[in-house]
Amino acid sequence: MIYFFYGDDSYRLKKTIDAFSEKFGDGASNMNTSVFEGDFDIEKIRSDVLSLPFLAENRLVIIKNILAAKGIDGKKVADILDKKPDSTIMLFIEEGQPDKRSVLYKRLMKEKSKEMGTLQGGELTRWIKDETEKAGGEIDTKEASILAGYFGGDLWHLKNEIEKLVAYNKKITGENIEKLSVPNLNVRIFDLTDAITVKNKEKAFDILEDLIESGENEMYILSMIQWQVRNLALVYGLKNLGEYEIAKKAKLNPFIVKKSLAAARKIGSDQTVKKYYGQIIEAENDIKTGAKDLDVALELLINRLTD
Repeated sequence: MIYFFYGDDSYRLKKTIDAFSEKFGDGASNMNTSVFEGDFDIEKIRSDVLSLPFLAENRLVIIKNILAAKGIDGKKVADILDKKPDSTIMLFIEEGQPDKRSVLYKRLMKEKSKEMGTLQGGELTRWIKDETEKAGGEIDTKEASILAGYFGGDLWHLKNEIEKLVAYNKKITGENIEKLSVPNLNVRIFDLTDAITVKNKEKAFDILEDLIESGENEMYILSMIQWQVRNLALVYGLKNLGEYEIAKKAKLNPFIVKKSLAAARKIGSDQTVKKYYGQIIEAENDIKTGAKDLDVALELLINRLTD
């Protein structure tokens, strides 16, 4: 069999590799397991794929991020797949979005394939509940939504938070989340957005300074501001509805809706949201063209957004 998993969720991709290694691998000996990453010697791949397993039922060949590599002859790899014996299990893992025009991508999509994008909404909440149960704990939907709002689809971080919370108390409560979980960039961006909508320039710059001093990448901060302005626009258009209806129609996490709604109700008109977008795009263009350094462009953006 040939399997192809790709997408932005590095946590689930890693867990997929672990599951295949456990099911089809041969433990510490690695006599029937091959992993290719970075160095894609096509003839070595061919040899390992076509070789019969040694004193075992299967061989496992794992190939990571070959679609992102330069100089790979996709037709040669596809030819190897066509000649693969039934005893060889092949697992292709690709982090991020592959080039869907490539020969190899089109060939792999004919096999058992699945995109593992960043979980959100109900899927993310269910994952949190499942992981909490696996860790021996218990969490209700409301508290799972709070965690999802704090950490988004960062499953690595969420896994650590769940284990920490369950170790403190088997029943995860909102109070314990507030006590033990340090909100990530998402929550600080909500605070920044609040400061922007009420034109509190001093608070906005204080938050920006805190984020940078905590080690957050400035380009990532910019992308998160854009993300929150998008959420703000979605919520603003539905602000007269209840939180549950907004979450359903906008396909947003209820926690994100709740945090965005207060800011959305402070916005005077559609033109304000459009102005926010225009200023963010201008900042991005200044950075991409080299017209302004990243730190200068970000500070100028906050200054304009709070005018």
